[in-house]
Amino acid sequence: MKKLLGIVVLGLFWGVNAFAHIENKFVYLVCDSASYNKRYVVTIDIKKKTVESYKSSTKKTTEYKIYKTTETWIKAKAIDNENERIIIHRYVNEAYFQEFQDNKWNEISDAHLYCEKIKKNF
Repeated sequence: MKKLLGIVVLGLFWGVNAFAHIENKFVYLVCDSASYNKRYVVTIDIKKKTVESYKSSTKKTTEYKIYKTTETWIKAKAIDNENERIIIHRYVNEAYFQEFQDNKWNEISDAHLYCEKIKKNF
């Protein structure tokens, strides 16, 4: 009886991952600024808890560390400057760049982004 119970418990441990959300993959977004002609490529690595933002006009990449993930939002602070962050809405496909000033988070001038999830072409 103990062996049967042990097999059932082990089966449950192994079977749990079959129904879990796939959280160990990359998500690629192409985001366009709402009021400025700027494009960003945003890469989210949920397993490593990192976000990278590549600004195509300046060829600049900014790296962020995810500090909070909810059902609706992913929030990540810049690694080289904790007063800058990106927040990404998981359903509406919008993102915002923000800066911490005067004890609150304010949008940066080209902050409001409309994003589209993309897949690899090859």
